[in-house]
Amino acid sequence: MYHHKRTVKKLSLLLVLVMAATLLTPAVNAGASGVSGSPANNAVQFLYNEYIQKGINNSEYGVGSYALYVLKQAGVDVASWVYNGENLNDAVINAVYNDISQPDNVPAKILAQDLLAMQALGRSDLADQLVEILKNRQTENGFDTGAYSLFSNLPAFDLLGRAGKLSVINAAYTRDYIISNQLTQSTVPSEVYGAWGGSWTDDKGKTNYFADFMATAQAVRALHYLDPGGQDARVQAAINNGLNWMRDQQKADGSFVAGWDDPAIDTAEVVVTLKALGRDPADWKTSDGKTAVDYLMNNVLNPDGSFGTSKNAMDAIWVLSACNLLSSQFYINPFNVIKNIGEQQQFTAVWQDAYGQSDVTQWATWSVADSSIASVDDSVYGLVKAIKAGQTVVKAVYNGLTAAATLTVQSAAGGGGTATAVTVGMAVVGLNGELLYGPSYVMVPKENKWGLTALGALDASGVPYHTSTWSWGILVDEIAGQANSGMAGWMYTVNGQVPSFGPEKYNIKEGDKIIWYYSKSMDQQPPGWDDLVKRASGGSNQAANLPAPVSDSVLNAAIEGAGSAGRIVLQAEDNQTVLALTVDHLAKITGVNKPLAVTVSGVQFVLSVDSLKVPELKVAEAAQLQVKAQKLSSIEARDLVKPVADKLKLVGDVYELDVLAVKKDGTAQKIAQLPDCLVMLPVPAEAKEAAAGGRVKVYRYNESKKIWEEVGGTYDPAAGIITFKAEHFSKYALMETSTPPALKTFADIAGHWAQKDIEFMATKGYVAGVGDNKFAPEAIVTRAEFAAILARMAGLMAEPDGAKRFNDVPQNAWYCGMVGAAAKAGLVRGTGEHSFAPNEPITREQMAAMMVRLMAREGQDMSIGEADAARILAGFEDAASISPWARNSVALVVREQVMRGRALARFIPAGNTTRAEATVVLYRVWQKLQPAAADKK
Repeated sequence: MYHHKRTVKKLSLLLVLVMAATLLTPAVNAGASGVSGSPANNAVQFLYNEYIQKGINNSEYGVGSYALYVLKQAGVDVASWVYNGENLNDAVINAVYNDISQPDNVPAKILAQDLLAMQALGRSDLADQLVEILKNRQTENGFDTGAYSLFSNLPAFDLLGRAGKLSVINAAYTRDYIISNQLTQSTVPSEVYGAWGGSWTDDKGKTNYFADFMATAQAVRALHYLDPGGQDARVQAAINNGLNWMRDQQKADGSFVAGWDDPAIDTAEVVVTLKALGRDPADWKTSDGKTAVDYLMNNVLNPDGSFGTSKNAMDAIWVLSACNLLSSQFYINPFNVIKNIGEQQQFTAVWQDAYGQSDVTQWATWSVADSSIASVDDSVYGLVKAIKAGQTVVKAVYNGLTAAATLTVQSAAGGGGTATAVTVGMAVVGLNGELLYGPSYVMVPKENKWGLTALGALDASGVPYHTSTWSWGILVDEIAGQANSGMAGWMYTVNGQVPSFGPEKYNIKEGDKIIWYYSKSMDQQPPGWDDLVKRASGGSNQAANLPAPVSDSVLNAAIEGAGSAGRIVLQAEDNQTVLALTVDHLAKITGVNKPLAVTVSGVQFVLSVDSLKVPELKVAEAAQLQVKAQKLSSIEARDLVKPVADKLKLVGDVYELDVLAVKKDGTAQKIAQLPDCLVMLPVPAEAKEAAAGGRVKVYRYNESKKIWEEVGGTYDPAAGIITFKAEHFSKYALMETSTPPALKTFADIAGHWAQKDIEFMATKGYVAGVGDNKFAPEAIVTRAEFAAILARMAGLMAEPDGAKRFNDVPQNAWYCGMVGAAAKAGLVRGTGEHSFAPNEPITREQMAAMMVRLMAREGQDMSIGEADAARILAGFEDAASISPWARNSVALVVREQVMRGRALARFIPAGNTTRAEATVVLYRVWQKLQPAAADKK
């Protein structure tokens, strides 16, 4: 354990660090223009200014080797960055030459940063020298010694792991040094337990411990690089303890910070760490759903273009490093290969980021998990030779990330064993210890899609499950509707033992007993086969394959709230990818005669009452309605959209959506036709501008034709969602096109003064023609037409119930649903207590009031004082004829330059409006709403 006796107080140390940070803060302004771009772009701009004004500073506090490595990751050409006639590439190379010439005077972490920079520049000659220096310098106490050597040794191990060179040094020394310095003794207080940091002794002889966030993150990553397959229990326990401590440091805004640290640095460390471990940084959420990614994208940038609380180059480097990983992927092609003994396979390593794809095969470090099955050709990067029958994992390490592919070696005749089928015991134990299947015996045929493996046994059982791909093969991330969440998820045992590799690789034999169970922690003991047999014989087993439905109390509360919400609102738990309702629940819901809104995995389904009365749910064997939304893994999503990558860019996730009727025996059936079912997909923050411009649409994957088909959808900027109608289900995704949508025009507006505005609003779907490719620009707009346009602009869904209070709005009228939605949202009001006058021409003052309500709803400041309103209206000769209830609204639309007066300085409040005039003023409203909608996010 790292222990340093000190006679000064810890407060003194912190004050010194604060002073140091202050001295390191840049004296120059990075430029106010920085606040308008992305964090990544602003970080590059900040580092550019730093270098051209100050030159090289080969440390993490300035622009040096590590900054160059991060900038190269981002695809930035720094050859044009010049200070005193020296570009950044040359400056870093010269600094590295200097470090190599006197390595004993240079900390290990600086040498490791130099190594990454030389790899990025393709200087393998210098990189090899740096590796040799570090290799010869390592002892069982790390590379450096002294009071604070931990804070040089840990980053050096981490950086060597990123460089793919950790295997070059002594692995046992590395592992023992890192683990021995973790704060896990019994004397350590709970608030630092699991972290890396240190201790000091005060003047009373008391030992005080402190945790360091960066050191902890670096140690966790280094240990992962040592044991990426998770086979060393000691290493994995240390990683989990470190992650648990890091997770506990999250703040309400989504950031991570320990003590007086800079939140930009600590939050970036979380992203880098979780990405290195193959995890999604967005999985670590606050109670309000805030994540490290949210903080980096929305809060880390200062108004002056700097970052964090220190506002120096280190902040910019760390933020850029995290942004690089959020927008990049590292993978191997092909992902899954079958070869005969003696054959060779050339694998390719691909690095993909916002700047495109790069073949990094020659820069990656290649290996195979089982060298008896296959071998790597040391002279040709990525070339693997099959040696004997079996299955192994081919791995490549680049930029600190690990990618993997599965290689199956078979005999020339296809071999793979003599058994054609085996019978094994199978049981599935759920989240709360409930038996979801068995214990019973199943026959697994050799022809099973997963073969004679533990995963093949799960497949043969018939229990619904879902898999995704990760660095080490196949991950079972959901069984019977219960999905992995954070560090909790599905594991399996065979004959009471937890295998050290994936279920698709574990070959089973006759009589094996396989248990799949939901593990909530590393310390949880797996269930025993005999215990499960006793439980089952005691009658505690529940119906096979059926996830627990919504509780009666939750459903009753949702029904009670339907009066104000207008629909019955239910939401699945965060770790669930399915929400189940029993047939009794459905009867209760249809009796209320309200739509059902179900949210699963962030996707909302709105099912009409008729949708819940489909034939599949009326059979005697019906047990449940299941609404499912499963996110595909990043690798699966990438492969699926690859054929259209030249035309479309994936926005967010690809979702597998299903609405199923499930029988009592667990048999699931897709519902053939769902009338009036709406689905809402969330739009990521970075794509909202494109969505507002009409470039983001919903696409459905046609499984039979293997193509993506445009569905369209309506964007609601206030809610940040795109809504579309779905009568059947498949894989759905939001995709952005760089090509503007096809311009929609009409035969009767050619040369019209409002032609451009009409075409814009029609292309966005806010206004429509009247048939025969005509718009009828001079026809008078009715109240129903205007209300419908407002509802579409607000992204509202049809709400026929909202119009029931109007006696003159028929339920079968085309405008009923949209008038109801606008009325429910408070955008429109009736002409009387029970009348709306839908077919009456809308007056100009009524238009003004409706538009003001829409702008206020979307975040515009629509307040105005009586004096200001009177001053504005004084410019109209007919101001006295404006209705009292409309005076402020008219003043506001004039102030906002949405509406103007007519001839002779008259507003004509009771006048009517043509379809062309209405479209133009609504286009002006749309323009006003764009910055307001963006500010609300």
